Amino acid sequence: MNIKQIAEKAGVSVATVSHVVNKTRFVSQELTERVLQVLGEMDGHGGTLLRNMKAVQAPTILVWMESVIDPFYGEVLQSIKKTAAKSGQQVVVLHTSGNAGLQEYIRLEKPIGLIVATESYREPEILKLKGFSLPTVIIGVGGIGAGGGHLIRDEYESAYKAAYHFIRSGHEGIGFVYAAAEGRADRAALSGFLGALRDHGLRADDPLILALGSEDDPANQVNKALDSQEEPLTAIICADKQATLAMWKWLKSSPYQCPDDISLLSLYAFEFSHMLSPPMTTVAHDPAELGRRSVEKLLGKIAGADGCEEDEAVASRIAVRTSTQCIGRGPLGERSASPNILQLSPLEIERIKSGSYSAAISFHYAGTAWARLHEKGIKDVFAEFGVKILAVTDAHFDPELQNKQHASILTMKPDVLISIPADEILTAPGYREVVQAGTKLVLINNVPAGFARDDFVTCVSINERENGQIAGRLLGEHLTRHGKKYVGLLVHGAPFFATRQRDTAAEQVLSEEFPELEIVASAAFLKESSVFDKCYELLKRYPQIEGLYVSWEGPTLDVLHVLRELKREDISVVTADLDLDVALHMARGGPVKGISAQRPYDQGRAVGMAAANALLGKSVPSFIGIIPYRITTDNLLTGWQDIVKQRAPAQLVHALKMG
Repeated sequence: MNIKQIAEKAGVSVATVSHVVNKTRFVSQELTERVLQVLGEMDGHGGTLLRNMKAVQAPTILVWMESVIDPFYGEVLQSIKKTAAKSGQQVVVLHTSGNAGLQEYIRLEKPIGLIVATESYREPEILKLKGFSLPTVIIGVGGIGAGGGHLIRDEYESAYKAAYHFIRSGHEGIGFVYAAAEGRADRAALSGFLGALRDHGLRADDPLILALGSEDDPANQVNKALDSQEEPLTAIICADKQATLAMWKWLKSSPYQCPDDISLLSLYAFEFSHMLSPPMTTVAHDPAELGRRSVEKLLGKIAGADGCEEDEAVASRIAVRTSTQCIGRGPLGERSASPNILQLSPLEIERIKSGSYSAAISFHYAGTAWARLHEKGIKDVFAEFGVKILAVTDAHFDPELQNKQHASILTMKPDVLISIPADEILTAPGYREVVQAGTKLVLINNVPAGFARDDFVTCVSINERENGQIAGRLLGEHLTRHGKKYVGLLVHGAPFFATRQRDTAAEQVLSEEFPELEIVASAAFLKESSVFDKCYELLKRYPQIEGLYVSWEGPTLDVLHVLRELKREDISVVTADLDLDVALHMARGGPVKGISAQRPYDQGRAVGMAAANALLGKSVPSFIGIIPYRITTDNLLTGWQDIVKQRAPAQLVHALKMG
């Protein structure tokens, strides 16, 4: 059988058979398989054709790189080689700081295509590549080779995404450090950084922007820059490798701790980012993806595939690790303080005991384990200090009733009122009367509308940003681990500071850290009584939903009811706050896969300690933030004991064993 007969039997042209046998140009996988099948059917009688297939050298892809030592580009190269090998090509690397010798190599060796991966982006030299008449893909920054069918790394987008991540995580003092000699990439990143500050209400005229010189001591530069800052710096974005290494070295020798004092994020990712101490958060391009897509695009160009002559933007990805932290913010925008600062000396405790002080507690709704544990924590502190509790009220989420209860409480003349508003706006006049009567006001979670710093002692809450981030991360991790994609959000529609922060943070994590997931819809409820209908309507309208974030544990019970009724217990659910019924569902292997739990007893104790400080006339920060607790089936029993302060009930232990 000659080559013409092989072509006819395979249904391809003679040229295609020649290209498959001699590997002189790219042929699609389908056509290649058809030719190889015919050759295989020749039972060893392929003669010269089969011998040529073994003898002819694989076609070559030339890769022009300035540095194969750089870890990032080393990973790009490994990915190029791996992808090329799967398609039957070999890779030759030309390591040079300029294009000298490149044209001669191309003339002699005749590679099928060229991939350029260089960090310096000298336009004159790169533009000369157009004269080589060779299919070429440049892995570059926007503007280089535009319109030529290249891979574009959008450094503006990377820096914008990094700054926005910090802003949404509660940071306001954000700096940007880059190597002065790096050029185009860092200029684009700087523009992205400033753009994010402007777009989200932060001052973009005087942030810390530091260009590291090659001869200056980076530590001296950073220290001088920090000393000149009026606003405290809590986060730094490192634009490149030199800046990242310089800042890391500086932090290790400075009195600052990462991330407690300063969070560090790099726009430069390398293989060992996760092995640093603490592991480095990065917003960067995946080198393996860049290598794979550059080969695919080059082969597409060679084959004349549609769309291959158009530039392709490659988005960066965020990898959140522990070099960055979320800053809790209070209702007035203040940074959260630790409850540890509320400790009193034995002498101060004796002063309270001898003061014959009294207090009242006013809940928006007391019918939850969360409220009961708050009450227990407050009462335990007051019992230790001899503070008399005059009343504990439950407003059943009715702001008018809560106002009446406050009026009644004032007739008892308590020294302190501890309360969580049923409505930030409608209860504000009642709280104003409390303050005007001389009663000290300690708030839980939210601050009445129109209240200034001097109107209340403090507000005590879980760090709601972190609470939402943990919940979002739990859901994202579970869905990606099980190959699921579509997410729905069931959030609180009321303008409560606490739940608004929590819900926004959960959405942030799902969209930022899990780009492979898609948030298809969000539904808001004002009252728990409407949750069933809201969830039912959401799932009927968007049946593709595979995972649900629910704002807290009460609505979650209604969501579980909906899932049973719709026979959709395949949907994974994550929520905030630990409750026995929700914990039982999780222990039995039900839809609930994770909980970001508040620490209501610890919060109650912090509230009691804040009130005790106020009774002594001590100054208390306006916002006290408590760290939330991540709960899965792996730590459900120990988490229960840490949060509830008692051993897990027997039914929960049994459910976990059976589950």
